Amino acid sequence: MNLSRFLCGLVLAAVVGLVARPALSQDYPTRPIRLLVGFAAGGATDTTFRKLGELAAKELGQPIVIENRPGAGATLAPSTMAKADAPDGYTISAATAGLLRYPYMQKVDWDPLKDFTWIAGLGGYTFVLAVNADSPIKTAADFVAYAKQNPDSMTVATAGAGTTMHLLAEALAGMADVKITHVGYKGSSEAVTAVLGGHTKATVDAIGTILPHVQSGKMRVLLTFDAQPVASLPGVPTAKSLGYDLVYPAPYGLVGPKGMPPAIVDRLYKAFKTAADSDEYKKLLVTLGQTEWQKSPADYQKWASEFYVSERSLVERAKLLRAP
Repeated sequence: MNLSRFLCGLVLAAVVGLVARPALSQDYPTRPIRLLVGFAAGGATDTTFRKLGELAAKELGQPIVIENRPGAGATLAPSTMAKADAPDGYTISAATAGLLRYPYMQKVDWDPLKDFTWIAGLGGYTFVLAVNADSPIKTAADFVAYAKQNPDSMTVATAGAGTTMHLLAEALAGMADVKITHVGYKGSSEAVTAVLGGHTKATVDAIGTILPHVQSGKMRVLLTFDAQPVASLPGVPTAKSLGYDLVYPAPYGLVGPKGMPPAIVDRLYKAFKTAADSDEYKKLLVTLGQTEWQKSPADYQKWASEFYVSERSLVERAKLLRAP
């Protein structure tokens, strides 16, 4: 009799557990959500995710708190989350191309595909090579010529080692057969300040970070890494048009720890999609010079798998592939 009661208790507990899990997903979220961003405050990525978080929070009914954790090629934020946080939807992270590249450059204790839940693709960057407006370097050809004549003094600032900006700078230098000295900072704001202050010769960064300084007459853009000329930068050539086979759209999105319940993933996806579809966010994309690029969880994961394979070639061109 006692055994029967015990078995009935186990069955009842199992049933309650199965019922409770969907209920928890349906109630989500019941407290604030942390959104980790792998760049310092003030740059284009930080601005982007602060606005997305603000708009998505209205849909979710809970605040979304931004935490900046720059480092490790913008992978410190998502990789820390993947190892330390529960897949309950209360800690999520911005994801940039670096997440699918860094393992080719450094030995890591996480897997870019297996250790994350891919929630939503949200937008894309346009990257540019720029200099101080007072620089004698007026064109991309001048940049190459200066680097050849001054092989030890062509310094290029970026938002950090291992970032897309770093890889593009190194790849361009490799294709042009010149030497550059990479100077990595904690974020885009610091890199731009270095160029404006004359501490470095050039920078590679997202157009949204550079454009305000171009409009104020303080910086000059030499080329872009888009497939087509950028409307907001009339007369500025693409790297490809100058003979460098370097076209690099860099999408960004949202990830969580592996094993997140589908209902919570769907809730987050719909909230952030609504944010990305809003007129307010689309205006920000124009201001930052970014592009619309949206992916559902399934499509985002599929894209990540394919991009991870292709990303190796950029690391090789930049001569930053780690030894086995």
